[in-house]
Amino acid sequence: MNLIDLFRRSHDALPVANRDDIISLYQRLRTVSQDLSTRLVNRLSRDTLHEGGRRLGILRGGTLVFDTENETSVLMDYCLYDVRRKGRSAIEQYLIDSPPDPESDEMTCLRAMQHAIYSLFVVESVERGLGVIVRDLLSQEVLLVVDMGFGSTAQPGLVFASRLLHHDGFSMTGGAALPVAVLPADQRGALMKKLSVATTPDDDGYFDPAPLIHACLSRGCSSRVQYQDPSGQAKRIPNDIRSTSIGRNSPCPCGSGRKFKQCCMKHR
Repeated sequence: MNLIDLFRRSHDALPVANRDDIISLYQRLRTVSQDLSTRLVNRLSRDTLHEGGRRLGILRGGTLVFDTENETSVLMDYCLYDVRRKGRSAIEQYLIDSPPDPESDEMTCLRAMQHAIYSLFVVESVERGLGVIVRDLLSQEVLLVVDMGFGSTAQPGLVFASRLLHHDGFSMTGGAALPVAVLPADQRGALMKKLSVATTPDDDGYFDPAPLIHACLSRGCSSRVQYQDPSGQAKRIPNDIRSTSIGRNSPCPCGSGRKFKQCCMKHR
C-alpha cells in the first residue's frame, strides 16, 4: 500500500519512519528544484514575461506592475510552465537544450515539472510538522502535499490555487500557492462547477490556468502567500504590503536567495 492509498483510508498520522524518509527526500528535491527554477527563470525572455504578464493582468501600459511582491513569483511560475514558444514550455525547451543525467535529482525534478498540474485544492486535514492532505477540486484526487510551513498554519477547508509537482508518494507546490478562502463543505460544489468550466482543455488537451490565476490575483490572494524553504521554516509576507516597487538590494521574491537587482529585476 502506498501513502496515497493510506490517506484515502485514514487521516491518521504517518509512521515516524515514513515521515522522516519523506521529509528527507522533500528537502533534497526542494533544494534542487529551487536551483533549477532560478536557472530556468534566467532563461526567460522579456517577451515571454510580458506575454505572461498580459495574460495574468499584471502588464499595464507595457510595464509589469505588481500589487504585492508575491506576484513576481506567480508570474515567473506561469511563464515557466504556460507561456509556450514553438509549442514548448521553458521546461520542455530546457530538457532539449541541457538534458541532465537521466538518473539525477535534476531529471527527477524536471520530470515532475513536465507533469505538474495547476488546480484548486481544498485542505482535508493537516499533518503537523509535515504538510497537508488535499483534495483536487477538479479531479477529486487526494494527495499528500509536503510543506512544513503549510502544515503549521493551514486549517481544514482552506481552498488554495497552486501548481503541484508529484513525486514518489507525495507532492509539493511548484510556485507561490494562492490562498482563496476557508469554505465549508456545502459551498464547495458550486465552486467545483465553476472550476470545471474554467479548466476546459483545448484541442491539444492543454488547460491554461491564466483565468484562474487572474481571478485569484483580483481577489487579493497574493497578499496572503506563504513561502516554504527546504529547512521547513515558513516565510510569510505581511498582508498589508501593497507597494509596486521592490528595493534593488532586497531579497528577490522569486526565492532564489539573490538580491532583486541581480535576479528578476532585469526581466521587468
